[in-house]
Amino acid sequence: MLPSGGTLRVEGPDTDPILFLHGAAGGAWSWSPQRAAFATKRRICTWEARGHGTAARVEDAGLRELYVDARQGLAAVIDLVRRPALVVGHSVGALLAMALACDVGAAVRALFLIDPLYVTVDGRGLVKDSIVPFARAFAAPLLRSYRTNGFVSRRFTRWAFERMFVDRERMEAAWRYQCLQIPLEYPRLLREALGARSGFPIRDYAAEIAEPTYIVEAVHGVRRPVDPKLVETLRRRLGPNFHHETVDGGHYLQLDRPDEVNEHLGRFLEAYGG
Repeated sequence: MLPSGGTLRVEGPDTDPILFLHGAAGGAWSWSPQRAAFATKRRICTWEARGHGTAARVEDAGLRELYVDARQGLAAVIDLVRRPALVVGHSVGALLAMALACDVGAAVRALFLIDPLYVTVDGRGLVKDSIVPFARAFAAPLLRSYRTNGFVSRRFTRWAFERMFVDRERMEAAWRYQCLQIPLEYPRLLREALGARSGFPIRDYAAEIAEPTYIVEAVHGVRRPVDPKLVETLRRRLGPNFHHETVDGGHYLQLDRPDEVNEHLGRFLEAYGG
C-alpha cells in the first residue's frame, strides 16, 4: 500500500522494472495479458491509484491525486529495485507517464504509451473547448446518477465502455471488472473530463521528453484519438528513439488486441528495457 492509498504489486525476476500505469476507471486488471506474457521474464510493477481496483476507497479525487499516486508508485519501484523503470501507460496513465518523465526523468528509462491522452493548455479540462458547454450541462445529472448507481450512469458507462473495444468477447470479460468500480469514486475527475478546470498543472510534455518513446495508437475505422501534435513533436525531438505504430482495435488496446500490443512491447523491451 502506498502512502496515498494506492497500491503497487511487484512480481517477476530481478530485472530492470516495468511500471504499468492504468487509465481512469482502470486497474491492475487492465494489464492482465501483459502480466501473463512478461512476468516470468521481467520485473513487473502493477500500480493502482486510490479508488481503483484493490486500492483504498475515496470519496473524491482528480488528476492531481492520480499524479501523486503515480509518483509514489514510481518512487517505491526505484527504492525497491534501484534501477530506472520503463513506464507503460494507457490513456490518462500515459499522460501521467509523460509527466513523470518530465518531472523525475532520472527514474524513467523509457516510455511505452498506449492511446495517450494529451492536452497542452494549462488549467483547462480534458475536452475540446467547442464541447465544454454541452459537457458541463451533462455533468450534473450524470454525477447525481453515479452517486446512487442510477440508470443514467450505468447506461452511459456501458455505452462508453463498449466503444473502447472491437472484440466483444474481450469487452465482456473486462466489463466484469469495470462494473466493480461503479458508482464512480471520482466526481472531480469526471468533472475535469467533462470540461471543469483541473487542479493538475498540465503543460506541453512533448516539448520536454528526452526518453525513448514508443506510441501504440488504436485505429478503428476513421477513429484516430492520438493528438498529431504529440507524434510530430516527439518525432522531431527524439528521431530514431521515437516509434509510432497503429493497431486496429479499441481504446483499451492492451485488452482488445493483446497479442499485437505484446509484440510491440516486446520489441521495445529488447531495444530499451535493459
